[in-house]
Amino acid sequence: MYAGLPLDKQMRLRLDELDALDEKRLMAQQSLELYRAQMERAYNKMVRPRTFKEGELVLVLRRPILGRHHGPKFSPNWEGPYVIKEVYAGGSYKLVDKEGKCTIPPINGRYLKKYYA
Repeated sequence: MYAGLPLDKQMRLRLDELDALDEKRLMAQQSLELYRAQMERAYNKMVRPRTFKEGELVLVLRRPILGRHHGPKFSPNWEGPYVIKEVYAGGSYKLVDKEGKCTIPPINGRYLKKYYA
C-alpha cells in the first residue's frame, strides 16, 4: 500500500490512520452510550416494581422444576392465596397459607402478584 513512498511519508500516513481510528472508536463509544441510555429509559418505562407488605394476600406463580408441564392442560398458572408473614431484604418474602402453615420456602417477589379478594 505504501511501497512506493518514502519512509517518513509512510510513517505520517500510518499515524493519520491511527488517529482516524481513535476518532471512530470514540464515535462508536458515544453511540453505544446513547443506545444504552435509550434502552434503559424504555425498560424503566415498562417495569412495575412489585412490593408487598406483611399481611397482604398474594398468588404464587407455579414453576415446573424440571421444565415439563405436569397436570391437566388448562391447569391454573397461579396458586394461592397466601399471606405474607415476613418481608426480607432484597425482595424476598416468607409466605403462609390461610391456616398459618408455612408450605413453601421464602420466594422472590417477581413470582408473586397481589390477590384481590
